[in-house]
Amino acid sequence: MRQYKALIFDLCDTIIPYRNDRKPKVMIRGKEIHTTSPLLYDYFRTYRTDIPYLTFHDHFVSTTESVIALRVSGKEVIAADRFNLFLDRLEMHASDQRSALHRQFLQIHFSQVANCLFCPKQNRELLITLKERYPIGLITNFDDTDTVYSILNREAIHATFNSILISAEFGLRKPRKEIFLAACQSLKISPSEALFIGDSFSSDIAGAKGVGMDAAWMNPDGASVKDGFPQPEYILSSLLDLKGIL
Repeated sequence: MRQYKALIFDLCDTIIPYRNDRKPKVMIRGKEIHTTSPLLYDYFRTYRTDIPYLTFHDHFVSTTESVIALRVSGKEVIAADRFNLFLDRLEMHASDQRSALHRQFLQIHFSQVANCLFCPKQNRELLITLKERYPIGLITNFDDTDTVYSILNREAIHATFNSILISAEFGLRKPRKEIFLAACQSLKISPSEALFIGDSFSSDIAGAKGVGMDAAWMNPDGASVKDGFPQPEYILSSLLDLKGIL
């Protein structure tokens, strides 16, 4: 069994399950989905009533799709820029109204996102226990820095991390090697001395293996190991499986 000098974690669906079903539920073209768009629309209607909800929602979705395409290079597009693009599509031109909408859209959206992220007690306790033995880092692809810190503080896990790298703050997303190497530099270790724990093959496992880290794949659903990607050293059905590795 390998001895590691540090552990580095992903956040969403690794330490904290992301419960998208906590967002409002709506029916769009006969399909039931969970989205923040109805809450955003309710506020939008205090300024304008000429755009129907379905059109508003379509702009919201197409904005997200455009941002995903922009992120292919690994550069982060922060939430503030994403919502500015959304307001452009709604033809909300520069004004005090637009500024107010932008602020409130961010607040409404991320209060709902935060409501989807609650740390299980056993994961919190595991982090506290591991903190006694290892320096611990966090790397998360998240487009709003304040929301991450708010969640970490609310869930009483902020203090368990010696290093926190958020893509919105760092400017690059996993699997870009720079963010993994920056975490190692912050923890004063080489990549080969760390174990990375994450749920995404393309972002977490490929990124960690690409800089020479060992990787543990969070796989609670028992999915098949993906072909064409570097293989993880460990497969975890829950975060507690780390106890048998470390």
